Amino acid sequence: MIMTGMKTVMLLTLAAAILSAADDDTGKIIRPVDGAAFSSGEVDIIAIAPSGKLELDGEPIRAQEPFPNVLHAFIKVTSGVHILSLRRDGQKKEIRFFSGVTPPSAFAPFHQHPPLPDIQCTQCHEVNQNGRFRFKGGCFDCHQRDSFATIHTPHSDSTLHDCGMCHNAHGSTTKALLLFPRETACRQCHD
Repeated sequence: MIMTGMKTVMLLTLAAAILSAADDDTGKIIRPVDGAAFSSGEVDIIAIAPSGKLELDGEPIRAQEPFPNVLHAFIKVTSGVHILSLRRDGQKKEIRFFSGVTPPSAFAPFHQHPPLPDIQCTQCHEVNQNGRFRFKGGCFDCHQRDSFATIHTPHSDSTLHDCGMCHNAHGSTTKALLLFPRETACRQCHD
């Protein structure tokens, strides 16, 4: 029974890695996430796509490219629901977000990480030999490992090192920057 559960976890992890790799080839909106709500009209956008273009409500957004294939834009928007699109090679990825003081029920407050605006991408990322932008690890450069072990029982040290399996380091609408609500996140690996 335990071996079957472990095989399931391994297969789910492999499937997620394959889907993630495929997603990287077509592009991905990293921040904000779908269903995010912002109380102010300021939105910080990060997307990854070779030759990608960003649009807000069908209009082009001027974005910087701080690293190869990484798009970054800081925009001000009016109150209401907006559609952010990432276009590349005839493909389009979209998310919806809300700006204003009273979001509809389909939207939740967005919590951005890191919380300090002067943190640079290079604190957590680097460009590899092939010119691809990648995470260099080091969540524990800022976060205390001991407190994480207490919160994340019964996880092993190696599991704690792979934070991205459960958390979105760029921000989330879920508590603790989880990719899913806690119950759903735990069920990704546990019965």
